[in-house]
Amino acid sequence: MKLRDTRALAILGSLGIGLMLAQPAAAETVLKAGHINQPDSPLGLGFQKFAELVEEKSDGEMTIQVFPASQLGPIDAQFENLTAGSQDIMIELLEWYQRWDKRFGIFGLPYIWRDREHMSAFLASDYFQDDMLPAIEERIGATFLADEVTWNFMLDRTLLCKEPVFTPADLEGMKLRMFQARIPVLSWETLGASVQIIPWGEVYTALATGTVDCVTARVEAHYNTKQTEVAKYITETDEFYQVYLPVISNRTLERLSDAQVAILKEAAAEAGHWFTDYTLSQKEAFEERVREEHGVSIINPPLAPWRETMAPAYETFEAEGEIPAGMVERVRSIE
Repeated sequence: MKLRDTRALAILGSLGIGLMLAQPAAAETVLKAGHINQPDSPLGLGFQKFAELVEEKSDGEMTIQVFPASQLGPIDAQFENLTAGSQDIMIELLEWYQRWDKRFGIFGLPYIWRDREHMSAFLASDYFQDDMLPAIEERIGATFLADEVTWNFMLDRTLLCKEPVFTPADLEGMKLRMFQARIPVLSWETLGASVQIIPWGEVYTALATGTVDCVTARVEAHYNTKQTEVAKYITETDEFYQVYLPVISNRTLERLSDAQVAILKEAAAEAGHWFTDYTLSQKEAFEERVREEHGVSIINPPLAPWRETMAPAYETFEAEGEIPAGMVERVRSIE
């Protein structure tokens, strides 16, 4: 081999070593996280923010790989993944946990909360923090990544109708689309609507053809599915508030240091605040869109008549076992 070839190889070798040394160190801890929402949805963006904060706070030592849009399976499968340890982190709404603990049914119960402050006080209570959350954690083999609840979905619930609705009395004779579940069906029947069970994907056609007169959802869902093209009145009913909590597999916790867990909790709390602020800004943006693009009128009625009309259903839910006996009174007693 010629000398210049030898020198060339030596130079290339040294360059290769230099490039290897210049490369950032690979993350030592990679965690797999999933959710069922689209990546560009408010929750998808919030969870990506969580991943970015973890990498930043750990100086790149920890990486969260986010798998959105049910890539790791539907909700049931992802919770099974957590229990088995094949998935590290996920996030879902509090009312979803009702399937394991009926007490969580209150998070989908219309008008159980006086306002958001009332709900926040319950979420901070010893009963929720030291009784309800640990019961779920034991059941699913996972731990909530939260010392406080910060993932508040500020895009409130609304009622989209083809005629204006100001009070429950206006719902008499109106056909309302709903999915098959006891609490929402009986709730809206109590409020005066004639409930029709129709798949979400068929709602636009059902509104356009008069199969239904109304549908409940958040304003961005009405807009994104073009429902506001065929129904022009949105009533801000605010019948319940939605909150997410991130949760981590106990098998994952066993291999993390205390410092790493602290980083995850801090990042989860900060990302939750970001999510809350972002969804609040989106509420205003989507309300403007439906007004300007589709000519929708937005009604903000007094909610006292809605609360009064709904109240008798609580006793029925407790009698049927949908909500544990005494749960409604426990919630009402929170100051």
